Amino acid sequence: MRTTKWQMARFSIVFLGSQTTMFMIPDLIESSSYQGWYGLLIGGCLALITLFFTIQVGKLNPDAGWVDFGAEIMGKWVHRVMVIVLLCWCIYYTAFDIENFVLFFGANYLRNTPHLFIQILTGLVIMYTAHLGLASIIYMSEGIALIFIFSTILSIYLFIQNANSSMLPAFIHYHDAHTIFRDSITGISWFGEWVVFLFIAPELKFSNQMMKRLSAASILLLAIVLLGWLMTMLNFGPHLGKEMWYPYLELIRSHSNDELLGNTDPLLIGIWSASMFIHSSFMIYAAYKCTLYLTKQKMKNFLIPILTGCSITIAYLYSKNLEMFTTVYYAFNTVLIWIAVELIPMYYFIVAMLRMKLGKKLK
Repeated sequence: MRTTKWQMARFSIVFLGSQTTMFMIPDLIESSSYQGWYGLLIGGCLALITLFFTIQVGKLNPDAGWVDFGAEIMGKWVHRVMVIVLLCWCIYYTAFDIENFVLFFGANYLRNTPHLFIQILTGLVIMYTAHLGLASIIYMSEGIALIFIFSTILSIYLFIQNANSSMLPAFIHYHDAHTIFRDSITGISWFGEWVVFLFIAPELKFSNQMMKRLSAASILLLAIVLLGWLMTMLNFGPHLGKEMWYPYLELIRSHSNDELLGNTDPLLIGIWSASMFIHSSFMIYAAYKCTLYLTKQKMKNFLIPILTGCSITIAYLYSKNLEMFTTVYYAFNTVLIWIAVELIPMYYFIVAMLRMKLGKKLK
């Protein structure tokens, strides 16, 4: 696979941006109002720690995938438990993606369409994309990343013209340590999904150069989300802003009289839909690699449909109780579980360093 490190950087923007740009902003506004930017900045920067450990673990054996050499670090049974945890996390996260997609289109464009039909159709697209493999998923994100960056920056520039700048002093007058801490932890969970990047090896080798490029991509995405949060606050305020599930879309609709902005609604929806499919497809691809390890390469042709079917089933069950879905999706306990999974590379790196030091002492 001929994939460059900058391609991986652009892929990471699409992968992480599919969720943060759409769903993190209303959560921040509801939890912390004017001081949300503190948690966003701190959490986004701390999420680079998970990237650091992911790169370091990948560098321990550049010629093999983590799922194959991890048992040498943690032991066979502990490694199998970690793989199972990551497998379940990928399936569950994909279910969240599917249900969010269904809620978005069901509420805006397909109001009389059964949710199960949209879930199955969405699952088929995710299944097909995951079946194409890592290279195809990365190549698909190439054009989307550039359009995503430029369209977001252009939209934010246009939104500034109608922003209420008189709110700006409020952003530095409110300080609550508990809220900032909580938002920072939440920010880590949104920006720290680097653990699944362990599955790009051995097709693409980890290096310090990759660390720099992925860090730059993460910082760029953080700036985009921060500006999106700022524009939502300055255009709608904290009370109306927290009621919006899709702030970027509402910003565009609020400028429907503007000839330029009024025509960007389909573009924004298309970019988010494509990025969501890429995010879910890579999650299913990672789950597929985990299952291959656990089943010792058995049933290879049936694993991706089975895994996608599990995600569709979970999404369908959530569609029967939307209040539970919303509660679970934004719950702080969910945030803690997400971070525990995202820190899997840290566990392996610490154990590897301890084993290396103990080995030297024994010698």
